Amino acid sequence: MTAQARLAALAARIDADPAALAELRGDGDALADEADRAGEGDAALRWRIAVLHAVIAAPPDDDAVRELYGELVDRYRDQPAQLAVLRPLGDEIRRLEADGTLARSLVVRSDRRRHP
Repeated sequence: MTAQARLAALAARIDADPAALAELRGDGDALADEADRAGEGDAALRWRIAVLHAVIAAPPDDDAVRELYGELVDRYRDQPAQLAVLRPLGDEIRRLEADGTLARSLVVRSDRRRHP
């Protein structure tokens, strides 16, 4: 099984059972990094989105969802197509904060954009 296929299987598992994230996160993150290096970024993005959904389902703390979303935006900052996929997740997070499902939090992040 390819890294991409294994990553897709792990993403499907946490989509079906968000509690499985704790068990699968290390392997999934390593495979996502491998997929990025192999030019299989779509599989890596799918994994990272599945992780975000699992964290939204059971946030370990009040800042976890916003922090993870911010990390994704930073990671894909220079990739408009991937940012377009992430944008609706940001909208979902804001909606969940507004209705009280998620705690409102403000995560202050450093400017991680590349500067010439």
